[in-house]
Amino acid sequence: MIKFFGIVIYIFFILSVVGPIYSFLTLQPKRAQEFWSRLAVKTLRLQFRYVPNSKQVQTNKRTILLFNHRTQGDFFIHDVVSQYSANFLARWMVAVAFPMLAIFQQLFTQSVWFFRRGGNDLNNFFKWIDNKFDKASRPNLLVYPEGHRMHESDKVGRMKTGMLQYAYDRKIDTQIIIVLGIEKAFNEKKFHASLGPTQLSIKVDEIIKPDKFPTFELFVEHIQAMFKKNFEETYDYQYKQS
Repeated sequence: MIKFFGIVIYIFFILSVVGPIYSFLTLQPKRAQEFWSRLAVKTLRLQFRYVPNSKQVQTNKRTILLFNHRTQGDFFIHDVVSQYSANFLARWMVAVAFPMLAIFQQLFTQSVWFFRRGGNDLNNFFKWIDNKFDKASRPNLLVYPEGHRMHESDKVGRMKTGMLQYAYDRKIDTQIIIVLGIEKAFNEKKFHASLGPTQLSIKVDEIIKPDKFPTFELFVEHIQAMFKKNFEETYDYQYKQS
């Protein structure tokens, strides 16, 4: 447990200060979050391997990236996997935990969009996201459609439809990305952390275009089915072929 908390302090507190400072000293303030993510992945000695037939992450136009969510380590791992193209939705509590990183990204990258839970007006929330997109230097938005961490589950959770509605209404390209294996390196539920090396399996699926579906319900059904299919394929690649 002492090792776990030591790694947590180093990655989430020390490196979250070092990354922004380094970006400032090298005159690259917009890369503050990127430097932190790179350092965190390097610290845990994570090795990425892609499932055969994986596609490229779309980084040249606005895209909703649908990731699975396992641990708190996803925040920096998914930043790297997205090729630093993704903006993140986060509660304001995150800014309290990482003040230096939060300050730098708010001033320069606008890559973490802080919000309060509890709002029921989706129209206003969607307009707020539109405004954030317009100001951000990164083109994509990372979303966890399962709504919470699934930890070591061998099944996907039921899709939350709020951000899927946004993608459908705005006709924004959507891409499913599955990452598995992080719990071997970082698992806050079990107070476990390892300095590796640890292999992660990744599947980047093809682009899904919402305007190809005549109804929102059909779009959600397709997302649910493809999310499950890609998860199962990646799960087999990570745990049954290692």
